[in-house]
Amino acid sequence: MSQPAPANRLGLVLFALYCIAYAAFVLVAAFGTFDDGKATGGLARETPSFFGGLSWGIVGGFGLIVGAFLLALFYAAFARHDGGEA
Repeated sequence: MSQPAPANRLGLVLFALYCIAYAAFVLVAAFGTFDDGKATGGLARETPSFFGGLSWGIVGGFGLIVGAFLLALFYAAFARHDGGEA
């Protein structure tokens, strides 16, 4: 059995990192945001005025989307220099 290409291993590592970030987001949303059915903390709190007072849930959700896009760009650049096809 041959060794997987470095780009394949990197892809799995980046996928695992994204899964961990997403799982943390979901866990905070599920268990750290509500208290007796009321949105009290966690992702329901408002952000500083820098983010326009949006909730952390919206900022975090967009952060996950932007993070996935950046990971994909990083992988594509690495795979191209590794000799593989992205």
